[in-house]
Amino acid sequence: MSSSKKETFARIGIATKGIIYVILGGITAYAAFNSNQNMTSSDGALKYIAGQSFGQILLLITAIGIAGYVFWRLYLAIANPEGDSDTKSTVKRIGYVFSAISYALLCYTAIELLLNSSSGGSSKKGWLAMILDQSWGSIAIYIIALILLGKAGYELYRAYSGKFTDRIQNSELDSKSQSFLIKAGKAGFTARAVVFGIIAFLFYKAASQSDAQEAGGTKQAFAFLQEQGGLILMGVVAFGLALYGIYLLASSRYRNIPIQ
Repeated sequence: MSSSKKETFARIGIATKGIIYVILGGITAYAAFNSNQNMTSSDGALKYIAGQSFGQILLLITAIGIAGYVFWRLYLAIANPEGDSDTKSTVKRIGYVFSAISYALLCYTAIELLLNSSSGGSSKKGWLAMILDQSWGSIAIYIIALILLGKAGYELYRAYSGKFTDRIQNSELDSKSQSFLIKAGKAGFTARAVVFGIIAFLFYKAASQSDAQEAGGTKQAFAFLQEQGGLILMGVVAFGLALYGIYLLASSRYRNIPIQ
C-alpha cells in the first residue's frame, strides 16, 4: 500500500472515531439535559447509525472506517513513525496495541449488527467472567484496572500539557477556529479522563468482588456519574465527549499523519 493510501485510510479512521464520539456524547448529553436516562455507549452509537435511513450502508461505511482506525493504531505500534525514544516508544506502542484491540472489537460489533447477530454487552461480561474463573483472574483484572487508570492520567496530561494543539494548528484555520478546537480538545480529553477513571474503578470492583457484573464500559460509567453526581454532571461529561469527537473530525483533516 502506498504512503498516500495509508494516510487516507488513517484519516478516514480518525474521522470515523470522531463521528462515533459525537453520536455517543451527543445522544447522552441531550438525554441528560432533558432529564431522562437514555445513556449510550460505543455499541449504542453503532445501533443508532444502523437505525437511520440507509442504516446498513452507513454501518458498513462505519465498519470500514473503524477498520481504518485499527490499521492506523497498529501501524503506529509496529512502525514507530513518530521516532520516539526506546522507553517512550515502548509505552506508546503498548497503548496503541490496546487501542487497536478495543476498536477491533467495536468493528466486530459493527459486523455483528450488519449480520443482525449482535449479542450486545453480554459477550463482554462473558469473557470477564471467564477470566475471573481462573486462579489468576482477579490479578489480570486488577492489571486491566491499573492500565485504565494510567490511561485516565494520560488523558489528563494530554488535556493540560497542550501537546495536542499541534494537531489542529494549520494555516487553513483562522485563530477563532483554532481557539475553539483547542477548547474542544481540552474538554474532550478531560471527559475521557473522567470516563476512563470510572471504568478503571468498575474493573477494580469486579476484581475485588470476583464479579464480572461490576465491570463496565462507557454506558456503565455514565450510570455511575448519574448515580453519584446527577444527570447534569453526566450531561457535562457526555457533552465533553461530543466535543472530543468534533476535535477528532478536525484533527483528521488538518493533523500531520506520520507515514514512512
